[in-house]
Amino acid sequence: MERKRTGKIADCMNKNKIYSYNKKWHHISVGEDSISAKGITLIALIVTIILMLILASVVLNLTIGEKGIFNLAQKAGKDYEQAQKKELEDIDKLLAYINSETLPENNKDTEVGTYVKVPDKWKTNTPNYISTKDGATVIETKKISTVAAVATGNGETVPVPLGFYYVGGNTQTGVVISDNSVDQYDGTNDKVSHEYAPKLKGNQFVWIPCNVEAYHKIDWGKENAKWDMGTNGFEENQIRKYEGFYIGRYEAGVATLNEETNQVENSVTFANNASMFNAVPIETGYHNWTWQNYSYTARGQGIQLMQGTNNAIGNIVLRANSIPYYHSDYYTALEMTRRLYAKNQYVTSGLTTGTQWDMVMAYLQNRGVDVTSSNWGNYDNVSIENLRGYYTNVTETGITNGFKTVADLKTDAQTNSFVLLTTGSTKQVMKNNLYDIAGNLVEWTTETAYVDNQDYNMDSTYNSYILRGGCFSNAYASFPACSRSYTCAVDAGTFAGFRPVLYMK
Repeated sequence: MERKRTGKIADCMNKNKIYSYNKKWHHISVGEDSISAKGITLIALIVTIILMLILASVVLNLTIGEKGIFNLAQKAGKDYEQAQKKELEDIDKLLAYINSETLPENNKDTEVGTYVKVPDKWKTNTPNYISTKDGATVIETKKISTVAAVATGNGETVPVPLGFYYVGGNTQTGVVISDNSVDQYDGTNDKVSHEYAPKLKGNQFVWIPCNVEAYHKIDWGKENAKWDMGTNGFEENQIRKYEGFYIGRYEAGVATLNEETNQVENSVTFANNASMFNAVPIETGYHNWTWQNYSYTARGQGIQLMQGTNNAIGNIVLRANSIPYYHSDYYTALEMTRRLYAKNQYVTSGLTTGTQWDMVMAYLQNRGVDVTSSNWGNYDNVSIENLRGYYTNVTETGITNGFKTVADLKTDAQTNSFVLLTTGSTKQVMKNNLYDIAGNLVEWTTETAYVDNQDYNMDSTYNSYILRGGCFSNAYASFPACSRSYTCAVDAGTFAGFRPVLYMK
């Protein structure tokens, strides 16, 4: 049955504009006029070819033109090679300089920050290959040092490894070094002061002088577990050669407040670009422990415990105004301290050992700091004043609600505050240029704890390790800077952090 045509099509028919479709020849007729579909296809094809040629020429220019991808890539490659070459040349020059016999001897009148002659015991016998005129190669032994000797006043000399720079201080007040050249001592600014600290750009370490005869663990009478009394031979070698070691000036951080931009910049991020700057809830931990969130752990290759994956991307920072790496288990502390200078040819880094912590305590105690009380740290029963940076509230179960500026922290909340602070938050927590040795976060060490794990509802499959210094949820009298506490290696609690030490090669 023929359908009645209505609407626009009927109107067109009334105007003798007849639309018909010929399936066989694939062309459309419009009244008396006819346009071939083949004609349209040819025109479209020609236009397409022209457009493709234009695009091809544009792409070709972008690829191999003066500012093309290939040329830019080649230039970037050459620039990188030149930068590498210059860096190696600078290192060679510095090596030659610090090993020069023309450097002055250090004495009590030597200007602070001066490079002086390197003590012979800091040098290492290194083969020196010499080619003779007849083509033979002669091997001579030459003593080379990869640390500079820097005067810190009153005839004192400290080793500063290549790639690090003396910032300021002496062995009484605390020698500070940085891995950023802009922080180098310039004789005009007190760069180690609390006020100047946020301006420093590099990771910072403090020199702890000690000799091998005194290098052993100390029982401070403030522990709640039996602990390994031994000392690692590797760290003893460092002390024997240099008579001291460098420890992180701050607790290891994951993000830092840039005071120039007033933005918090992440150095470490986690799965799905998560940041500890934001609120961090707890998870149902192993054995239903509270305080845990395994999304923020970083475990090295081969550590397959529970959620044993490495979720951390980037390196820790040791700077003021940094959010400390809380929610750290023991394996995270090991991995992140190892990773910091894993590619450095002059130093390695690692987690603080029990003996090193005790040497820090002895260093402070010998300079008038009470490490057995520590009412100067961030504890839940200490009033902290003149704060800067950020803070986060922590619930009894370990939930944080995100970091906020300390201007929002009410005065009456500063006593029994139960808040976690950013690093270097106040001069009150600084002793001999070291920050947060007491309170804020309790810190992992490599010291083994000897406890019956089953008695404490812990799985005996996993070891326990000693933590030092107490934290924001502790009372300072029970957990002062020298105290030893312990927990299972896989416990990733809000309270736990860490700091690295340097080993000079």
